[in-house]
Amino acid sequence: MNLRSLLLTPFLLMSLANIVQSAETKLSHDEIQSHLNGAVVVHRSGAKTEFRQSFNPDGTTTYKATGRDTELGKWSVQGNQYCSQWGPFGWTCYDMTAEGNLITWIAKGGARYPGKIIKE
Repeated sequence: MNLRSLLLTPFLLMSLANIVQSAETKLSHDEIQSHLNGAVVVHRSGAKTEFRQSFNPDGTTTYKATGRDTELGKWSVQGNQYCSQWGPFGWTCYDMTAEGNLITWIAKGGARYPGKIIKE
């Protein structure tokens, strides 16, 4: 191994560690509860159809889209998935990932719904 390789190896290892550390990770039951309980999440921030969703400790959730009435639903964590119910419809569950204050709901078919936690 030459001197250049010896000098670059620690730098490369530190860079790789930073990438792994900041990577999006799938959330467990307790992590979903911790991220959402009492939180407000903004979806599509700055877009014409931005909306905010709050997650109350009593299992209710409110959804307010720009220019629309507030909707009331229910939320819970079942297994390692976030689940919600809106109106007369049944429960729908999602895997969740997080990276810092960015959080993503992942539907069964793989569709991703990102949001940003703005208040906990």
